[in-house]
Amino acid sequence: MDAMEKAERHPVPADAETISQPVASDGGTPAMSVAGLSFFMVDIQAKRVVWLEPRSLDFEHRSGLNDASLSTAMRHMAQNDQKQILSLIQLAVKNGSAGPVELGGDDLGAGLSLVAMRYQAEGGRTFVVAVSGSEVEDEANGTAVRGVAPLIRHLVEDSEKAVLVCDSFGYLRYANDALYKLFGIPDPSLCIGRNIAHIPNRVGKTLTSVVLTTLARRAPMDGSKRFFLASGDSMTLDFDLIPFRVSAGLGGVVFSASKVKESGIDFQQIFNCVHAPMLVVDIKTRMLISANNAARKTFAVTEQLMESAPITETMLHPKTFLSLIEHARKGGNTPLQATVSGFDGVSRSKRMRATVIDAGTTHYLLIESKH
Repeated sequence: MDAMEKAERHPVPADAETISQPVASDGGTPAMSVAGLSFFMVDIQAKRVVWLEPRSLDFEHRSGLNDASLSTAMRHMAQNDQKQILSLIQLAVKNGSAGPVELGGDDLGAGLSLVAMRYQAEGGRTFVVAVSGSEVEDEANGTAVRGVAPLIRHLVEDSEKAVLVCDSFGYLRYANDALYKLFGIPDPSLCIGRNIAHIPNRVGKTLTSVVLTTLARRAPMDGSKRFFLASGDSMTLDFDLIPFRVSAGLGGVVFSASKVKESGIDFQQIFNCVHAPMLVVDIKTRMLISANNAARKTFAVTEQLMESAPITETMLHPKTFLSLIEHARKGGNTPLQATVSGFDGVSRSKRMRATVIDAGTTHYLLIESKH
């Protein structure tokens, strides 16, 4: 931003205040949203930005023109998006025009395309106006689009289910109280407005993964899955993700989930009562899905270590893993002798028995370690 730093400062005219009044959010400091951004205008001397907040995804009741300092307006954006915007402004100041640049796209598909132009006002003041450079016609400009966000919020605000909404660029737009409680999120301000790909340490890696996968595939997803939380704990949830679209290039995904209801018998508790160390591995991904208390103690297993890498990169040699699968499918009753590397750095020679569990589309390998 050298061009901005070198620009001479001029007082803001009194009539400039009529352009837009700041909209209070997070203590009166609104953050610019990439989703649905139509245009923004930067006062180079004052380092302030005015932008249009779309009504289609307005969960925070601040649609319309917003005004804030440039650094404050971009505080929730992904680092790459911030760099792109600052570069766009700098090039427009230097060359008169700049762009297009793509924002928010990453691996999720096409992002928001922006072009910028320099405007020299009387008295030497410099403005940069950035507008959407997309040639795709907005297919949904009616009143129904304006009500998408308020409608979603109204329906799920007091729902017992945990609900989260991400826009098509991966930015977390809304979550209800039930989600904050279920996922143990103490401070929503550290999540809302941020790209979910960059905050797995706040919402958990599993939630981040399923949301990004649904955005990339643009197809619904549902089922029962074990979710790992930011705290290191885990829980099994019945969940579904539904993609939605409100206009060309603008939409997102709605995630909703609830804890699997207890059926009178806590099978995890029974699993933990077994004195022999036992591990459950997803055969396809080779990820360690579950470990009973005996295995956690013997091999120093934690939830975070379980999701760190496939078991063939941490505890078992790939050839050993394949031998266990083959032995299990043949129905062998004699345990195999194998070396197990614990997460404490200690390698142990163990006799291991394996069983393949068919769970429909997924197959698991139950490994029992004999003393």
